[in-house]
Amino acid sequence: MSVTQFDRDAMARWYAKRHLKTDPAIRAVYYLPADSPSREIRFIEVNELIADRYDDTLEPVDFGVDTGMESEHKLFVLDVTPPQWDRIQAASLALPQGWSLDNSVAFSQE
Repeated sequence: MSVTQFDRDAMARWYAKRHLKTDPAIRAVYYLPADSPSREIRFIEVNELIADRYDDTLEPVDFGVDTGMESEHKLFVLDVTPPQWDRIQAASLALPQGWSLDNSVAFSQE
């Protein structure tokens, strides 16, 4: 059986462009590859239409992709409001454990 090469960065670009194209409320997508497993894509999506949450617990949604296949990987999406994104950048709102903005890649509406 052949092993499928998984290009996480290329897949992240594809997902980011798709999310931005299909959801006009998403202002930007930030891909966070630092310290994540090789078959895991982590996104923060700044979404202008989600309700503002005032608690300090941020929980990403886990989209298992191609489960049970050679191309299996995980896509975690953390939707945040613009004010929450500002707080994350100011380090006054914590990211989920193990997540980091180091070496993040930004994608935005073109």
